[in-house]
Amino acid sequence: MISDLVKLHWGRLAAAYSLAAAGSLAGQLYPIATALAINGVLEKRYAAIGWLVACHFSALVLEVGAKMLDTRVFTRLYAELAGGFVRRAHEDGLDPSVIAARSALSREYVTFLERDVPAVLFALIGLTVSLSALFWLDPAIGATCLVLVLPLAAINRWLARRSLAYNRGLNDRLEREIDVLRRGRDLSVRRHFQALSGWRIRLSDAEAKAFGAMEISVIALFVVALARLAQGDATRAGDVYAIFAYLWKFVMALDQVPQLVQQVAKLRDLDRRMGQ
Repeated sequence: MISDLVKLHWGRLAAAYSLAAAGSLAGQLYPIATALAINGVLEKRYAAIGWLVACHFSALVLEVGAKMLDTRVFTRLYAELAGGFVRRAHEDGLDPSVIAARSALSREYVTFLERDVPAVLFALIGLTVSLSALFWLDPAIGATCLVLVLPLAAINRWLARRSLAYNRGLNDRLEREIDVLRRGRDLSVRRHFQALSGWRIRLSDAEAKAFGAMEISVIALFVVALARLAQGDATRAGDVYAIFAYLWKFVMALDQVPQLVQQVAKLRDLDRRMGQ
């Protein structure tokens, strides 16, 4: 389903993603521009402030433009997707309650393209820029960030397996929701919403456990960074600021991974249900 949508609307999607990526890249350069401004002011080179102003203004213009374009692209895409799905479902003779449930679930595809694909792009840009900056500012800290990728990959592989199983259970319930509500039996309705709560709690707990395990690794990363700074290699104030700013950007990019893993697992189950 995702590949079909991308092929059909590649022009509009490319424009939206390109503008969003440009805004993200400009924002990722902000710590370097700030570091240059700090070092320049301390060294009486006030023209360095111009880098900070130019970077901030560029990011602002690009991000505002990206938000305005996104709304136009993805609202129209969902209207076309849902309308086409409902028409085909009626032609296939599906029950109206199943059509309604799957039509609502189909929104997840557009959400993935609108929210999660840009999140992946932003994470990749953030990881690339932050790692490059850290290797430039302090190679030892950059190398430590790379080493952390291995345990983090294992954590998210575990999360992917759990999320796929839990999303299957959740979507099974959501497909039956309209039928349960139409019958209106009090006990069945209560059991239905209790079951939904149970599956959502399992999904949330799995994501929280993965996040917690990742943050333990992050603590080790900041200990290494502080130990390196204690050796006195980074003496300029701007350099110290940039190192920690890019460490935070690296961490924030990684923090998005568990949510993206869960969304991919949800779409894999939706593909199975919709016969893709």
